[in-house]
Amino acid sequence: MNIIKIGGILLSDFANYDKFKKFLEEFSKPTFIVISAIGKTTRLLQKAAYLAFENNYESAIEIINAIKELHLSILRNLFVAENDVNIQLNNAFIEIQNLIKGISITRELNNKIVDKILAKGEILSSIIVYHYLTNNNFPVSLIDADDYIITDNNFGSASPIIEKTKKRLENLAIQDKIYLIAGFYGSTLNGEITTMGYESSNLTAALLASVFDANSITIISDVDCIYSADPKLIKKTIPIERISSRTAKLLSKFGLKLIHRQMIEGIENKDILLKYTSLNNIRTTLISPTVADVSIPIVCYNEMIDKDIYSLLLNCTKPISYIAVANVNNTLLTNIINFLNSCNLSFAMNYSSEDNFLVLFFSQQLTPKLLQLFHEIVVSK
Repeated sequence: MNIIKIGGILLSDFANYDKFKKFLEEFSKPTFIVISAIGKTTRLLQKAAYLAFENNYESAIEIINAIKELHLSILRNLFVAENDVNIQLNNAFIEIQNLIKGISITRELNNKIVDKILAKGEILSSIIVYHYLTNNNFPVSLIDADDYIITDNNFGSASPIIEKTKKRLENLAIQDKIYLIAGFYGSTLNGEITTMGYESSNLTAALLASVFDANSITIISDVDCIYSADPKLIKKTIPIERISSRTAKLLSKFGLKLIHRQMIEGIENKDILLKYTSLNNIRTTLISPTVADVSIPIVCYNEMIDKDIYSLLLNCTKPISYIAVANVNNTLLTNIINFLNSCNLSFAMNYSSEDNFLVLFFSQQLTPKLLQLFHEIVVSK
């Protein structure tokens, strides 16, 4: 059993579909593929819902139309003529528009309603991927996440009910084919749509791997592995070959968005190997309870402080941003402190020598130049 999760940014570019097809040809069957919403669809759907609630229906519909055009443009590049995929997408957008209109009329908006809307993003992308693979002669079944991923009723941040989810998934008569399932959402035992939080498509993949005793999960991202810092933010980052699950959990808590914390907890229980790679499949980062960390530090910069992080704050006046660094020894810690002092930066820090993990809090946002210099200090030997 293979478990693959593909990121939504990749699915926003029609050229990646052919690469994905070739990527899948290297995998045996059965294979589960977890699908994310295309591009920024989820956040745009959320924005549209709040605009409708604020009595700005016209702006909300403009956003929905822009989302629709993005998906239709992908269809025009992937399919020669209109077919069932167009009908299914149009029906999904009619449902979205009706939900937005309902918010505008009733002026009622809560997490339950938002979840119904946000889940449509993954449904839209799943429809496109299903028809693309079918047209390319892959044996594919599209299964509804809300029939199999069972959660509590904490709308907006639901937690999966493992035993109920396992029982549903075990009822699948697994064959030698590809199974597509949308990530990010599920449903309560009463059938109400729930979402499990941003980046939780990875959690869906972990649930599948746990139930079917898969040896590994392959996460396909728009970057070819995990680096010493975000390569979109920092120049000359260093690829990280492996990360222990213990360090991965800390990184997920402190800003590494590629990793979902609950996902790491899931693989620890079953000793599942996580593989982070790209469609080019040139580099890979491995995460597992049985691998040792490389010595290269990993830097995560966050422009905002999440409410869950406030418990670590020390004496930092009006903290605004923070940096988390994994694989920090005592020598590196001294170098970092000296560097920050030389920059006349006011900061507070929390350091665990047991985990070799450092968190720095700042009362300002850091400039790109300063972040670049910080990274160079951290990774220099």
